[in-house]
Amino acid sequence: MYALGVGASMKLPKDLKFLYEGSSDFSCLPTFGVIIAQKSMTGGGLAEIPGLPINFAKVLHGEQYLQIYKPFPRAGKLKCEAVIADILDKGSGLVIVLDDSHTRRQYDVYTCESDLFHL
Repeated sequence: MYALGVGASMKLPKDLKFLYEGSSDFSCLPTFGVIIAQKSMTGGGLAEIPGLPINFAKVLHGEQYLQIYKPFPRAGKLKCEAVIADILDKGSGLVIVLDDSHTRRQYDVYTCESDLFHL
């Protein structure tokens, strides 16, 4: 679904590896890493930090940076750890900078930095 949402087409043979799990070279788009990183934002982690009341109705997506070190595995598990790298006072709101690192078997797969504006 993600690949279709960002423009992959069933009409293009080169895109089938992103759409069909039975493809011999099935893989996900590299940008899929930002989707996995969102779990640290919405999966309870950010909302449960004491002293940092987050109302997700007032959160805007800022920017994201994705650094890929190895191709995404076709199967298995990733260990995902997120830390708040910074909180910036913007007067009428704040910016929360999150750093997510994703590893598999002690090897870095990718890191993602996300900026969230809270109004």
